[in-house]
Amino acid sequence: MVRDGKIREHVRLAAIAGAALAVTAATVVATGGTAAQAAVSYAQPGIAVADGNTVIAVQTSGDGLRFYWNQHGTNNWYGEQVAPNGTTFSAPVIIPDGNSVIIAAQGVNDSLDFYWQVDGTSPWNPEVVAGARTTYCAPSIALDGNSVIIAAEGPSNSLDFYWAVNGSPTWNPEIVAGSGTTYSAPAETVNGNSVNIAAEGPSNSLDFYWAVNGSPTWNPEVVAGSGTTKSAPVIAASDNWVTIAAVNGIGLGLVSYMAQDGTATWNVTGNSPVGTLGGYVTAMAPSMVAYAGYDYIAETGLEGDLDAIAAVDDEPGDWWSDRIAPDSTAASSPALTINGNDINIAYIGGDGNLYFYWSAGASVDSDSWQKETVDTVGNL
Repeated sequence: MVRDGKIREHVRLAAIAGAALAVTAATVVATGGTAAQAAVSYAQPGIAVADGNTVIAVQTSGDGLRFYWNQHGTNNWYGEQVAPNGTTFSAPVIIPDGNSVIIAAQGVNDSLDFYWQVDGTSPWNPEVVAGARTTYCAPSIALDGNSVIIAAEGPSNSLDFYWAVNGSPTWNPEIVAGSGTTYSAPAETVNGNSVNIAAEGPSNSLDFYWAVNGSPTWNPEVVAGSGTTKSAPVIAASDNWVTIAAVNGIGLGLVSYMAQDGTATWNVTGNSPVGTLGGYVTAMAPSMVAYAGYDYIAETGLEGDLDAIAAVDDEPGDWWSDRIAPDSTAASSPALTINGNDINIAYIGGDGNLYFYWSAGASVDSDSWQKETVDTVGNL
């Protein structure tokens, strides 16, 4: 939740100017262990918008890191290698930062790695955020004023947080929650003058943490108790509300929770208490973004179908949805962003290709979904 406080002198690196980004890229792998989850063989891509163009980051089959971009309004995609094979061991997360693009991922020997590139240039610049045996999942990343912030699951199921001021290569660590607290990739967002983080907690619970900018004190809340959560969550903040979604306790659908800033009361939202948002079910972590008064979710269903779901972000009412692609289409969780007024989704298909869907008008109830092939399995 948003609390009053001074500006935290957060976060990071050289030659990158800070820019506000209200969306975080949620990563990946559900922890419930259902048969549907076991069928997912590819890490979720990362997706964002930089310099008006959609950009995608992908962990390759050889554990390398690739980057793709297109010129907005065209279906021409361009790819380049960020890091070679044997360097990347989680789904990557990607966001713009001023005139640059930045990527984070789990690296060699469970390190936390960071890459940045100035728009229009070719070299990618690597940094190590945290060394060996520090990071045990895909991270999350966001901007906070003139800083970059990263959250990740740390040693012994702890929850760790890192920040660096733009112009500095020095990463500053904080412990959000200690050993035995965190059992998934975290999701984070900047909410006014606070940072909000959500993660799966002990005994399949759902936990939430917030800290005011300028304070190293993290405040915990339990969103939902034991047996409620079987995936990494996603989080979005908008219009004085925070929304969190995750696979429910039975591992067969999404459930969402909403709380108003300044309160610790979390309300279950959606079409039913077991969380079949939009009428669809899934056993994999979704992705979510808040935009123009709505929360948008993309999910891969039990049979590999690709779905989009939306709801008004300050109303705990029904979600509505659209099936974008049929069964056996997707083999990864989808990544979601908004470019202009268009919904953009990236995912790995059942054939191992990297695909991109977009729909104009930011409507999930659309007959205008367009599909593009970004790259083929041989290059991934």
